[in-house]
Amino acid sequence: MALVKNILIWFIFMKSSFADSDDTNLDVKALQNDVGRIASTLQSLQETTRRQDDLINDLLQHNNAQEKRIQELETALKIQNRSNRQVDRLKEKEIKDTPVSVDSGEISDLTNLGLTVQNNKQIRKERLLASVIPFTNHAYESGIVAFYARMSSIEPNPSPHHTLIFDNVHTNVGSGYNGVTGIFTAPQEGIYVFTWVIRMVTAEHSTELMHNNDVLGATFLRAKNGDDGSVSGTVVTHLTKGDVVFVRIHSQYIGDGNIHSNTHGQPSFSGWLLH
Repeated sequence: MALVKNILIWFIFMKSSFADSDDTNLDVKALQNDVGRIASTLQSLQETTRRQDDLINDLLQHNNAQEKRIQELETALKIQNRSNRQVDRLKEKEIKDTPVSVDSGEISDLTNLGLTVQNNKQIRKERLLASVIPFTNHAYESGIVAFYARMSSIEPNPSPHHTLIFDNVHTNVGSGYNGVTGIFTAPQEGIYVFTWVIRMVTAEHSTELMHNNDVLGATFLRAKNGDDGSVSGTVVTHLTKGDVVFVRIHSQYIGDGNIHSNTHGQPSFSGWLLH
């Protein structure tokens, strides 16, 4: 009887030991799974932190470029104001000129004399203005219209309908392109050619070339997982004087990421009068 009792006790003990061992194995597996999930989450957080650091650096570069652009515009405004004051002083001097006296016997010739004096004043005025603001756009007088501009800094994560501004203007014959607004205004009617280039790094966007409120052309690029790429578009169209043309982010496609620009590659916008 004692032997059976001892065997029963031994059996219960062994069964309990095996049960504890199974529970321990289950706990170890669960712990390993938790450690794996934690490691994956940590890696994802590290990648997110890296992307945020890159975005912060891009934003800092964009901010520095914008501050530099503001300083350039303030300097240009000061120069323009100084020029305007010089023109105003010349106009005041012109007004103060000694009036022409007419004898009573020459009243019959007053009309012709008045026209002569007016023409002489206009000639002197044009000469005085030319000495302050010299006319240098001789190419436009020959019917040449052309512009070329680049984007000097990164455009961070632009939203739909956003007009892209190519602020670094290299060529602007005819003075049709505005580097502050990014808009070209046709100085004369004709057939024009336009081309634009967009660069992206780990981003995707669609862009549209707009003629007033109409879409003339569109481009699309998806550059993900560290890819760096560029896409370009070209359009030939007829414009009337005063029509506007500009590049914008697509009105319906929501992209993500930055329009990239640095010394290795810059987005650009150009156009010229073909005929």
